[in-house]
Amino acid sequence: MRKLLLLIEICLLAWLLTGSARYEAKKEIPVNTPEFDWENYNIITHALGGIDGLTYLNSRESFINYYDKGCRLFEVDLTQTSDGVWVCRHNWKESLGQWEGEERKVLSSEEFLNTPIYGKYTPMTFEDLLKLLDEYPDAFVMIDSKQYSVRNYQRTLEDYAQYREISIKAGIEHTLKQIIPEIYNSAMYPGTALLYKFPAYIYSLWQEYTTEELNDIAEFCQTNKIMAVTIYRDYWSEEVQKIFDERDILVYIYTINDKEEARRYLANGAQGVCTDVLITDNLN
Repeated sequence: MRKLLLLIEICLLAWLLTGSARYEAKKEIPVNTPEFDWENYNIITHALGGIDGLTYLNSRESFINYYDKGCRLFEVDLTQTSDGVWVCRHNWKESLGQWEGEERKVLSSEEFLNTPIYGKYTPMTFEDLLKLLDEYPDAFVMIDSKQYSVRNYQRTLEDYAQYREISIKAGIEHTLKQIIPEIYNSAMYPGTALLYKFPAYIYSLWQEYTTEELNDIAEFCQTNKIMAVTIYRDYWSEEVQKIFDERDILVYIYTINDKEEARRYLANGAQGVCTDVLITDNLN
């Protein structure tokens, strides 16, 4: 009964958020955006890719660098500035060269955009990222919302409603067809699915789970056609792999930057890896 009430609450909230935007989703898909299929990707480029030994850049240069190397599936971190603008950044704990010292500091959007990451990489807002996707219509980006708790499902819906509104106001709502939500629990899915018809979802296994919990997650994914999961390297095992293999759900391991290690995971059944530096050629 509690699960039923939670589902009703999620659906009602999603309806209210969608209704408040007062927009109709565009039906057309950009000509050069392919139908998404997990089978086509064995590399997820983490935080848009690392450069010169630096990671968590989430920068314009990162995206273009790895796109030019053949990567087409990326992961990005989103957080908000002090004035509420969604930007591509992992968190505000590390300066990444945008302020002196290593203490936590939340920048305004003006400060963030006017201060290159490590002095040379271009910071982006979420709107900037969508505009970049508009230029590269065959690329897809997974969104890491970091809403781990089931209790945060309402915040998740509000966030995705804002993402959609940003795309609409920028006149590029069609780029949401290149966005793949990363979910951390079952409560995140139904409301998000009502807000927009995203091309795919991925379930992130970010902590250690019991066998019973893993089977429940696999069943949930199969029922809702969530055809891929990510698993932190320390929690992967052949037994875990088997649980998802039995339901035809593909597994990605993160974060793997050694090509030999990546090859071992693929040899043991994983579809691919989430990585800062590897490209598909490294897996052959």
